[in-house]
Order: sequence, then C-alpha cells, then structure tokens
Amino acid sequence: MSSNAGCLGSEKAAWRVLPRWGASRYPKIFHRHSAADEDQVSSTVSPGVSNPTNDLPVEILQRIFTCCAEPRSPDSNPFPEVYPEWIAITYVSRHWRAVALNHRSLWGLITPNLSPDWLRALIVRSEPAPVDAELRVGQETVKRICLCIDEVIGALAGCTRLRSLRLVGPRRDVSAVLDVLRTPTPIRSLTLSLWEPGPPVRLPEGLFGGEAPLRYIHFTANRCIVAPSQLLRGVTHFTSGEQIPLLLLLNALRQMPALTHFTLQYCRAQWQETDAPCDLVIEMPHLTNLVVRADSPRFFVLLNEHLSLPKGAKRWLELHALAVAGWGRWGRWFATLPPIIEAANGLKHAYLSGGAKEGTFRVWTGDMDQVCEDAEFCFDMYWYGSPTNPPDPYLTGLASPIFHLPVLCDILGASRVRNLELQGLSELPNSLRWELLQKLQAVEQLEIHSGAANALYSAWDDVDAPTVLPALHRVRLVRTETATTAPSIAAKTTVEPQPHGTAVRGSFISRIMPSRSPRPEPPAHMVPITYRTAKGPSSDSEPLAIRAETALGLIKLLHGGVGQCWASSS
Repeated sequence: MSSNAGCLGSEKAAWRVLPRWGASRYPKIFHRHSAADEDQVSSTVSPGVSNPTNDLPVEILQRIFTCCAEPRSPDSNPFPEVYPEWIAITYVSRHWRAVALNHRSLWGLITPNLSPDWLRALIVRSEPAPVDAELRVGQETVKRICLCIDEVIGALAGCTRLRSLRLVGPRRDVSAVLDVLRTPTPIRSLTLSLWEPGPPVRLPEGLFGGEAPLRYIHFTANRCIVAPSQLLRGVTHFTSGEQIPLLLLLNALRQMPALTHFTLQYCRAQWQETDAPCDLVIEMPHLTNLVVRADSPRFFVLLNEHLSLPKGAKRWLELHALAVAGWGRWGRWFATLPPIIEAANGLKHAYLSGGAKEGTFRVWTGDMDQVCEDAEFCFDMYWYGSPTNPPDPYLTGLASPIFHLPVLCDILGASRVRNLELQGLSELPNSLRWELLQKLQAVEQLEIHSGAANALYSAWDDVDAPTVLPALHRVRLVRTETATTAPSIAAKTTVEPQPHGTAVRGSFISRIMPSRSPRPEPPAHMVPITYRTAKGPSSDSEPLAIRAETALGLIKLLHGGVGQCWASSS
C-alpha cells in the first residue's frame, strides 16, 4: 500500500475515534469549560490504552482539526456554548492536545458565540496565524451572543493579523468598533450588517491604516454604507444588501476598477430612470458576473443600462414574486431583456418545479450541456406562499406567478428552449400543464421527475390535449425518493426503445418518428430495469412512473406516438 493510502486509512480511523473520545464523554466538563481552566486539564486517555491515532502524522491531524473548526451549519443549534465547539479534540490524548495547541491557524477562527475570555484567548494563541473574526456586538447582551463593544475593542484594537472581519449589530455599536480599528492589517474580507434604520454610515478614512488590501466586501444596511475610495480600489467581489440609491451605488462601483463579481440582493430603494443621467455609463472592464436578486426587474435593467460589461460576462436576474395580476406593470423592464438574451444566442434551457404555492421557473442560455451558473444570461423566478386559486378572468385579482408563465415564456422568447426539466407541477389546473408545454415547441431533451410524470398522466383524463413537443427525441425519468430517503439520493433512469423482444435497458431515447396514437394503456406487468442510486446499481422492479413502458407512454402523450426508434451510441 502506498504512503498516501496509509495516511487516508489513518485519517478515517481518527474520525472513528473522535466521536467516541470527544465531548460526549465529558459533558459536565464542557458545560463549565473556560479559557482559564482549559490549560489545567490533563490527558483523558488512561495509561496503557492503545491509541492508534498517536501514530498519525501531524499534518493529517491538523487537517482533521481544521475540519472540526469549520463554521457551523445554519440548521444547527443557534445557541452554541461559549467555548469553541472543537475544543473536545484537546481531551482525546496528550498527542492530540499538543498538536492542537501548536496548530496556530486552528485558534484563528473567532465565532460569535465565544465569551470575552475565549475571544482574548484565541487571539493570543493564534499568533502569528491570520485571524478570521465574526462578532455580534451591542451595548447589551442579546440571546447571549452579543459582546459588549468595549470587550470587542479591547481584543481587536491592536490585532495586526485580521484576515477577515464580520461585524453584526446596531449601527452605532458597529461604528464605534470600526472607529478604533486604525492599525494596518492585511485584511482581505469585510462584512458589515447593521440592524437599525438611520442615515448613511461613513467608514473612517483611516480604517485598517487606510491601505488595507480588501478583496471581498459585503454590506447590509437600512440605508447605505460609504467606504473610503482607498479601501475600494482592489475589491474584486462586492455584495450589496443595502437600500441604496442608484446614483450612490454607481459612484461606489466607479471606485472599484478591479471588480469581477457584483451582487445586488433584496434592494427595495425607489429607483427611477431619472435617478442617473441617461448618458452615464461606467466602464467595468473586469466585471464578469452581475447578479441581481430583487422583487422587480427594474433593478437589473437600470444597472445593465449604466454598466458596461466585457463581452461574454454573465448576467443573472433572480426575481422574487408572491403574486401577480399579469406582467403589464413590468412590461417596460421585460422589453429590454430579449436583446440581452439574443446577444447570448437565445434561451436553450428551462427548469420548472413546484406548484402554485411555491415553485421555481428558470431559463438560461448556452449549449446543450451548459449549466445555469455558467450561462451568459439566466432568468430565475421564485415564489413562496402564493395563492393557489387560478386567476379569475373577470377580476384583476392577484394570483400565483405560475398561472402567468405561458405569457412570460412568450415575452422571454422561450420557444427556442431545447432542454426542459420538470419537477412537481402539483396544485395546477390540468389545462395549464399542456399550455406551458405548448410554449416550448423546440424541446428536444426532457428530464421529468416521477411526480410531474404522474401529473401529466392524470391531466390526460381531463384535457383533450393536442400533440406537444414535436421535436422531442430524448427522455430521462428521475425517481423522486420518499420522505424516509436521504434527499441527496435520486435515481435517474434513462430509457431506450429496443427491437421487439429485447429487454428495455439502454440510455436516452435517440430518435422518434412522430405518429399520432391514442393514450397508451398502463402496462400489464412490471419490467425490471437498471437504475443507479447512491448505494449503487439495482435491478428492482420500479413504480409505474419510472418504468420503461411509462417512458414510451409519456412520449406518446407529449409527442404524438412512437413510430420508428433505434439505439443511440452515446
């Protein structure tokens, strides 16, 4: 066995040992744990007990310890203990303790749950490694995760090793901390999230010595945060969650000549076309990613009009809408999207999931194998908590955006979409499903989840549906796992018609000669087919929605029938 294989085997052994020897063995100790008494704890492993992890190379242990110190999941307990959660590793053995104490970068991650004692201890023990600090500050302790500003100032004022800093809290308290951070430091990332409403916040000219090499900035505020120009020159990634006027934002972007990624999210400021001169166009020679998340397309359109991006730059509009009466109020903004789409050679991909209450509709440009993240243009609409009743044609009431998607497909030019993925489609009138498909006449490849396949079969009973998707020649069926199965496990089954008498296994349906036929009858028997899950191949008999006969029957519903088919070499 190679040395690398041996290291990997030892690393796995260490992971098996960690839960058994970790914090769960000493719950009482950890509940009263502090930075002062941590140094007084001796080894917890009895003499003579075999400990194979003592033979692990220091580098492997350090990698494991670094993984233990990674930021917690957003779904985790929001009220962690006031000490580092990974401190249990220092109780496993003397060897682990020595490695942890000498792994300086392990101590450089400061999380918002730490007590003042631990905050100071981590800054001291991490030296000379860089420090990444996330702190919630305030005059009063709120839910035991806010530090007094005097404690934060005392810990950070003289620190010259800050690599990233995130401050969350009332604007007056965050500003008080920033006012004393005048020491030069190689900080690369700054995140500020201000709670209280109020006037714009101006950062001090001498912040971080005035010449910090910032590359990443994320500002969130009720108004806006104004940074000195010298701090913006080298910024490459800027995310604004501010309620910032258009002209102020354009002035800030003008001071970021190196910017490559800009994200505007959830801005609700009242932007108007007259807020900036019509001829104001800011050259952004390196801006390759423009992302706008908003409740109106106006924010994307106005930014696109005033920013000059290089050829091939990626533009992403993520629109959030609860309910709409139609697209009339956004007609002026939607009218500017087709030229952008045509410049990227038109929409080629579409994805629809969910139903009336909650769902996602996404279309993007690119080749047949292009993922949306890499497309030159992507339009993404998301709705949640929307009305489930169809719109009344005699009233102008609001309805879920899904009921207006056929019209939106016409506006965006989705008739050229070639790849389509369908998932869900619950709580919809049967006629709407077919109306949506009729807007996508160029679809060649369909990926459909079992729930959507069942919905289309049910719709056939109530709707005298015409033939749709005339260009369809490939179908992939995706099994939707039950609630008891891990969500990451999804079985994709691709089916291919074979000559008569041959088992149906294969991959994509390669070619279909259209011919009309009535709705196919459900097959009388189960056909075992091969599919793949996270646990490996299986040949179990599958439900109706993912059987090979169902795939062919679905094509008859959508395409009009199967005349002549043959195998694909792919």
